[in-house]
Amino acid sequence: MTLWITLRNLRTRALATLITLLAVALATATALLVPLLSRQLERGAQDAAQVFDLLITAKGSASQAVLSSLFYLDVPIGNLPYSEYARLKNDPRTRRAVMLGFGDNFRGLPVVGTETGFFDQRLKPGDPPYFHLAQGRLFGKVYDAVLGQTAQRQSGLKLGDTFKSAHGLEEYHEPGVETEEHDATYTVVGILAPTGGPVDRAVLTPIQSLWQIHGQLTEASRGVTAVLYTARALNDLYSVAQQTNAQPRAQAVFPGQVFAQLRGFLLQGQAAYAGLSLLMLLLSGLTVWLSVHSAGLERARSVALLRALGGGRGTVFGVVLLETALVVVLGLLLGVALSLGLGVLAGGVLGQRLGFSLPAPTLDAALLLRVAWLLPLGLLAALPPALGAARAEPTRHLA
Repeated sequence: MTLWITLRNLRTRALATLITLLAVALATATALLVPLLSRQLERGAQDAAQVFDLLITAKGSASQAVLSSLFYLDVPIGNLPYSEYARLKNDPRTRRAVMLGFGDNFRGLPVVGTETGFFDQRLKPGDPPYFHLAQGRLFGKVYDAVLGQTAQRQSGLKLGDTFKSAHGLEEYHEPGVETEEHDATYTVVGILAPTGGPVDRAVLTPIQSLWQIHGQLTEASRGVTAVLYTARALNDLYSVAQQTNAQPRAQAVFPGQVFAQLRGFLLQGQAAYAGLSLLMLLLSGLTVWLSVHSAGLERARSVALLRALGGGRGTVFGVVLLETALVVVLGLLLGVALSLGLGVLAGGVLGQRLGFSLPAPTLDAALLLRVAWLLPLGLLAALPPALGAARAEPTRHLA
């Protein structure tokens, strides 16, 4: 009987119930969305770069080195001389050293100069190669090109198609500004299977093509933007990093350490955002209280009728609390669903802009507890109206 009366009361005040439910849902989604996106971004970035043990670049910002050389999102710090790459390649501690070169683009897609060893990267020594072909073959000639899955889709190029790269890391879009194309013509010979990482939007070509296009014809003039490095053993990795950092022109960067620093910045931002979330939840609690209080004025006659039909004070008290609990719980569930849906949409947009896939948003107990306390807060707000309704004299409203 109590549930039937509760549902009837909520249906009678459908508009007020809907407004309260939406207020709770929006507050819940606001409290959850940014932490969900931060976790998606963190996990996606780590997954995208986990195939690389150590990154060696010119001296400068470690975060800029990672963003430019692993994610193609920033301007490279500068070039290392080819002799630095040769030293690392011939070091007995080295399992694999792969050079990277940047400076050109095709329709805004980064042209990445590298070598065939790039495609032999592995998560673990015994694992299969991380990158593998969906179509065609790996590059063999100087002006062969292998496209990532996203690069192929965005460019519309197919196996056997030709194209010319342009100078710079981004395509010019200003009216009247001509894109500075190079004379050399590339031929698409392969298309990679999707990985969910930044390489999906890259145009991979032998680094010799960049050297020839930019006139670096002698070994002394050749530059290498970055080296992807893997050592034979863990202690070798740290000794090579220490030795490299002791040099005046090169630095060794552990991507995991950079991610840890970036995570610290994200957590600081989340702490500030948590204050806004708390305010939203408190405002939502106030909305619940106003809804219950205003409903109490409309409820007086129905409560009187319920008491006249034999309903006790406990029944009246329970009806008011159950109404509040149902609205808050439904609002919380709607808010959780809304935050997950927005997380999927925003993750897709962010992943497309950043160049790597973000995993689906996931909730855990800590995040759910962040908003679950809205239920006792709502019930606490409903206590005064519930006590008032239980104590009211029914004869006053049945005249």
